[in-house]
Amino acid sequence: MTSATIVPDGATAARSRLIMTLLAAQVCGSTGHTLTLAVGSIVAADLTGDNTWSGVPVAVGALGGALASVPLSRLMGRSGRRPGLALGYLMAVLGSVLSMLGVIDRSFSLFLVGMFLFGFGQASSLLGRFAAADVSTADQRGRAIGLIVGGATAGSIIGPNLMAPATTLAVWLGLPAAGGPFLIGIGGFGLAALLIELLLRPDPLKIAHHFHHGEATARIGRAVRPLGSIMRIPRVRIAFGALMTSQLVMIGTTSTAAVYLLDHGHDVQMIGLAVSLHLGGMYVASPFTGWLVDRVGRLAMILIGGLLLMAAVIVAGLAPGSNGLLVALMFCLNGIGWNFAFVSGSALLTDALEPAERTSMQGFADLMTGLMGALGSTLGGLTLQSWGFGALNAAGAVLILGPLAAVWLGRAALAPQPSERSGAAASSSA
Repeated sequence: MTSATIVPDGATAARSRLIMTLLAAQVCGSTGHTLTLAVGSIVAADLTGDNTWSGVPVAVGALGGALASVPLSRLMGRSGRRPGLALGYLMAVLGSVLSMLGVIDRSFSLFLVGMFLFGFGQASSLLGRFAAADVSTADQRGRAIGLIVGGATAGSIIGPNLMAPATTLAVWLGLPAAGGPFLIGIGGFGLAALLIELLLRPDPLKIAHHFHHGEATARIGRAVRPLGSIMRIPRVRIAFGALMTSQLVMIGTTSTAAVYLLDHGHDVQMIGLAVSLHLGGMYVASPFTGWLVDRVGRLAMILIGGLLLMAAVIVAGLAPGSNGLLVALMFCLNGIGWNFAFVSGSALLTDALEPAERTSMQGFADLMTGLMGALGSTLGGLTLQSWGFGALNAAGAVLILGPLAAVWLGRAALAPQPSERSGAAASSSA
């Protein structure tokens, strides 16, 4: 019989406050970040005069986020979650300033430098989900991660609605109208950094031990295993595969969405709808996804997410470019598939690691995931220019087959652990 986790009342109250702080910071950060999918490719095409480079800004932003993940995680391991998350958001403020200057000066290189630093904010947003996992018991972990990931939903709604006032403000300040989106980035990331610095107290890592199950608490003092040993753990390999492949395919097939729809004669409204549906698919269902991850298991959700992602890219690749609504709906399904794989992969990775290994390995996972995003965005633009949208989506469908096969063939050996089951079992045995 599984014993319920006993958590002090003070730690429970702190958990609620910390998760709400992380959620508020996620909303602010994502408000600035979500516009890059729509704006980045269009700015690149305008500055270079060629669609070949349309995926590069998103790729550079993903690369910045990926490379930031490891040092930010190491800083968190030494000093706590708060300084690492705040630093990432502050670097994104600087990136927003430089990106805006690049647009004003029509300097593609300066714009890319800004986009690289812009990615630091995404790194903090992603690492925030692990801070929520720090202060959650194993049977709550999926829901905590899903809630923080879902916080980007509000940002995807708020950001576009701030475009008009931000453009007006940019003109009032004597800036070109194109500087508006980056003013949103400055404000959003700046507010996120302020919230983290002022309100994320006590630091999640300082109270994390209150939320470990008994067997996890006993493991806290164990030595950190070598990277090679950790990567040979089947659950870790499955988690990495789910995170990396879903990111590669999702970004690779959607980072050039605005350019693809624009080339087929669709107006700004349709492009905005496609981006909004995609972002909604990525984030709206996250709290429900987290509940499913805790209820039906990490592996089942990875499998379902992969199947949804495959269906989305196949239909989008076969749909005529003139049918913007169908393509937009498939972008939404694309986001949902990514969401299932991302939330479940994050929870599975945390489950598989010793407490002392988590910050470093979580940062390494986000590094590899971010690199896949950068690669996907770069290859997406090149593939779209050379072979077309159908070939781009066909390649995405093929790439998903590997992780799906790994989960399916290894499902018996990787049977769900107690931490993957519903929290009801633990509660009822108390």
